[in-house]
Amino acid sequence: MGHLYNFGLSQEDERTEATALSLGSLGSHDRVLSLASAGDMPLSLLAMGAESVVAVDLDPAQLHLCRLKAAAVQRLDRDDAIRFLGFMPASLGARAGWLRDLMPGLRPDTRLYWEWHEAEALRGAIWAGRFERYLRRVVRLVTPLIGLRRFERLVACTTLDEQRAYFARAFDKPRIRTMFRVAFHPLVYAVRGLDPRGLMHHAGTVSLGDQFFARFEAMCTTTPAASNHLLQLLVLGRVISTDAVPEYLTSAGVAVVRSRQGRLAFHEQDIVRFLRAAPPAAFNKAHLSNIVDWLPLAYFNELLRLLCAKMTKPARLVWRFLHADREPPPDLAGRVVLERTLGERLRQRDRFPFYGIVPARMNGAGAG
Repeated sequence: MGHLYNFGLSQEDERTEATALSLGSLGSHDRVLSLASAGDMPLSLLAMGAESVVAVDLDPAQLHLCRLKAAAVQRLDRDDAIRFLGFMPASLGARAGWLRDLMPGLRPDTRLYWEWHEAEALRGAIWAGRFERYLRRVVRLVTPLIGLRRFERLVACTTLDEQRAYFARAFDKPRIRTMFRVAFHPLVYAVRGLDPRGLMHHAGTVSLGDQFFARFEAMCTTTPAASNHLLQLLVLGRVISTDAVPEYLTSAGVAVVRSRQGRLAFHEQDIVRFLRAAPPAAFNKAHLSNIVDWLPLAYFNELLRLLCAKMTKPARLVWRFLHADREPPPDLAGRVVLERTLGERLRQRDRFPFYGIVPARMNGAGAG
């Protein structure tokens, strides 16, 4: 069967976004607007200090995944939630039992969705995404040529110096670079691994495979592999321990999310249309993922203007980009101030360094 949604995992490091947003700073009372995507970021931002999070997405399937993750945190033991969602292995029978426990707490449309797609939930819902399924196929093709032990040894490294030396010895090979060029060639990747809209701003003169290989090297060599759940999921298809998980699945994070059960809301809507109808001063922080890569420039500019009009000032924003590094439109000069130095500093220690990172602060009165 094909994929259920574009992303089963949020491709961001919640520690980076929390820092960029100054989340949980003294007296901030953070009311966060977030792109829902796979749900990991809204849940983690709540776990890391947001007073409330409103997450929006135009894709109902992504929201069904988000609600399943939220329910797993609320209703299952932490270790069971980790295994049920697919971060660690579990039997089909165990996942079937956990799914039965969750069903009564799901809203009717989400319950019906997972009744229809029970097979995908029993394999681990995070692996039903288009990107994750493609990546698993790529890893299965590459593993016989590279060897599973290389992936395991990379994750087992205990220092960054050891990781850098091992990557140079085991992965920085011409054949592996060639594999990246093939797997992430736009004519292949945009058909099998990503909604083509996500490549609308890709410059054809730049090799996407070479770009991804360089970012993969950074992922493997600039942050500790033993605690990077995103790296472990990419190369092993599982995390190596219950300590290497997104923040909302840590012991502390689960406790916070459970205590703030009514402070996370999901809305099926385009974010621009959502903001047009939102009341003034509803938010003071915004996590925008890499939305800039998916929107025409004029639409992104409209989004920034609406945020200026609707957010309490001073406000903070953060977004990522792979292909489209945008500046605010001229009419927002001085009101949306990009913090490029902070963004570069955060990128250097980000656990998913495939994107540029753009923190911004918003000053002054609204535009509306």
